[in-house]
Amino acid sequence: MSDVVPLRRNPRFTRLWSARVVSRFGSALSYVVLIWLTYAETGSSLAVAYVGLAEFIPTVAVGLFSGALVDRFDRRRVIVLSVLGRSAAMGGLVLVLEIFGFRLPFILLASVVFSILATFFGPGSQALLPEIVPRDSLADANGLFESSEAIVGIVGSSLAGVLIVVVGAVPSLGIDAASYLVAALFIALIGGSIVSRAPPADRPSLLGEVREGLAYLRRALGLLEVTVAALVLNFWFAFVLTFLVIYSTELLHGSAVVFGILETLIAGGWGIGGLLVARLGLTRYTGRLWVYSAFVEGGAIFALVLVPRVVVAVPLFLAVGILQGVLNVAGSSTVQAVVPERLQGRYFATENMVSFAAIPAAQIVGGVLILLHGISFTFLVAGVGSLLTGGGLVWLKELRRFGYDPRPPG
Repeated sequence: MSDVVPLRRNPRFTRLWSARVVSRFGSALSYVVLIWLTYAETGSSLAVAYVGLAEFIPTVAVGLFSGALVDRFDRRRVIVLSVLGRSAAMGGLVLVLEIFGFRLPFILLASVVFSILATFFGPGSQALLPEIVPRDSLADANGLFESSEAIVGIVGSSLAGVLIVVVGAVPSLGIDAASYLVAALFIALIGGSIVSRAPPADRPSLLGEVREGLAYLRRALGLLEVTVAALVLNFWFAFVLTFLVIYSTELLHGSAVVFGILETLIAGGWGIGGLLVARLGLTRYTGRLWVYSAFVEGGAIFALVLVPRVVVAVPLFLAVGILQGVLNVAGSSTVQAVVPERLQGRYFATENMVSFAAIPAAQIVGGVLILLHGISFTFLVAGVGSLLTGGGLVWLKELRRFGYDPRPPG
């Protein structure tokens, strides 16, 4: 049974929660503003793609090393420094744009720096959570993170458009820089004991710590299978998320309102699903959920193509959003409960890197398929791929066993 009252009474958790919510707001705001500013000034879709690559490549390139650094040092200090760095990067970009006007190289440089620093925040905050809340409250805590960040993401993205009109794009980035200062303050105020790290003399090199994390993942077969399952299924699901605007206009014959509603349903469902994990004790079935999700999402994609109606798409996108929220919270909570504390930063950094790697690959493959055969065929490929993936996952015994029971013994 879910019980969030102890979490609300835990000041360390509320400060971490506040930092994540504020940071998520800033990320949603800056993403919309940077994309809009780039396209408005250049009129080039290629320039927009460059901004996307500037955010993606550093995540893959430095993800493993950022996870090792999160595990090596006090996680609170690492998170604070990363958030302060993001604030400085955005503030510096605001000054440059105000003085020199729009310059795409400055946008790209700031995006690269911003992305590198962001690789510390996610794994760091996820690995910090088990130091703050007890094991049986992990699913509740992650569910609150998931639901709150989903709502704030919608608000931040929506507010970005209003701010661009009211105060302008560059001042909006200044608001974003200020939000990271607030997030850093919340992290700095987290008190309590610090989990000790190995003294410098006992530590392997940074590369050695990266290898240690990868070696652990290879030995933990259930965890490895979950990670691979997430990579493959995220690839197929990225087809839907990336090209949802095309599906909305070409198959549903809808306006921007329809597209916005479907996006909101996915995000809202994500938050609802996150809250269901603790209430239903779903961390006991984390691995099986990935197997089930492959068939559910595959079937949903087929329905979207075979019955292209708004009245069908609305409940399906809400259901898929809920399922994604369940998977995220169940997966994060299980990892925090079963992976050794000293290795969690490295695992979460690896998992983030793997998830990011699936997105551009899906964008490239999906874009080519749409160009050659259209959106219906592309979605059907994603549906078939998801169903075939589920058929393969069924045979993975350790995956089906992966999970943890949050209930105390007896």
